[in-house]
Amino acid sequence: MKTLLYVLDYYLPHRWGVETVFEQIINRSLSKWYKAIVLTSRYDKWLSANETHDNLTIVRTWSSRKSFMWSAFWCGAKILKRDSSIIGIHTSTYWWAIPASLLWLFYNKKVLLTVHEIFWKLWNRYKWFLTAWIYRLFERIIFHLPFDSYHCVSYYTLNCLRIYYWIRDSKLFVAHNGVDYSFWDSKKIKKEEREEVSKKFGLDWKWNLLYFWHTGISKGIDLLVDSIPDLLKQNKNLQLIFNFIPAQRDFYIKKRIQNIMNSLSKGDRGRVKIWNGLEKNELRALVSEVDWVIAPSLSEGFWSVHTETLALGTPLITTYIASLPEVTWWEVVFFAPDDKDSLCEAVCLLKSWKYDKLPVKVFSWDEEYEKLLKWYKKLDK
Repeated sequence: MKTLLYVLDYYLPHRWGVETVFEQIINRSLSKWYKAIVLTSRYDKWLSANETHDNLTIVRTWSSRKSFMWSAFWCGAKILKRDSSIIGIHTSTYWWAIPASLLWLFYNKKVLLTVHEIFWKLWNRYKWFLTAWIYRLFERIIFHLPFDSYHCVSYYTLNCLRIYYWIRDSKLFVAHNGVDYSFWDSKKIKKEEREEVSKKFGLDWKWNLLYFWHTGISKGIDLLVDSIPDLLKQNKNLQLIFNFIPAQRDFYIKKRIQNIMNSLSKGDRGRVKIWNGLEKNELRALVSEVDWVIAPSLSEGFWSVHTETLALGTPLITTYIASLPEVTWWEVVFFAPDDKDSLCEAVCLLKSWKYDKLPVKVFSWDEEYEKLLKWYKKLDK
């Protein structure tokens, strides 16, 4: 049985990022009779350093993403020396691409790099001048390292690699992130779940607008926070709900929201609700029951929030940038990125049931995985 080595910063039980994408990929690799070894960080000291579940082995080393970058090469080297059945390496941007590329150079194992997003000059928008220069340099270094192929999660990402870093077309292919339609299906939500979230979040008799994801600058959360007073003022029945997942700027964003809430009347304060890391089933029920979801992205390679929201049939407010016109469908209202007036106008349009009805798009995990499987099969030749 052939083995694939996955080098990832986080993996299960961590569920707040691209590890959920690789969960789908790895499960399908196992179903195709590959063995899988996941080399990842030991982000929680209570996690075991080694786990084996049938044909899946998880090896955890060091405690953070950056320390993992340095230790992954040495740990990966030991794995490659010990297991001769490994035919290739699959990794992801950014930090962990470095040890994976070095493993190819030293051990002659081809590497597939999954590219989620290219920031290039956008770093200047997200970081202080000197920090932005360092990040741009780091990104340039990553895409000048040797990789056999580049798995792009959207055509937008593919074109960024082609234009900004001159990666040859022969090394590029697109496999969109799939949607787990077996889970993100409104028919799977029980009546009791709907009633519970409606009661818990006080959804009845209000226009409910939900943001759910992390607090990174690229997600446009700063604009949404700054727009809170204007949104509440223009819509007397509007309720804003935030569900944040763990991220570096959590404390900063929550403090900004709290400062804004302190300046509001008691009634308006009650129309802003903040939650953290809702359990997946409860989040699904909430997304299904709110009137709209907002995703004010400043850049996006492929964001599952958009596709999961639309799969449930909930209208979406988002920006017309990057990959979003490519991956969205059904009832969407686009607004200009980083434009408060445009955001407020978009909310007004949805209240009037005015939105763009885009053609249906389907992102099947089984179909998208077949594109990755072609690369895996080439390793056997």
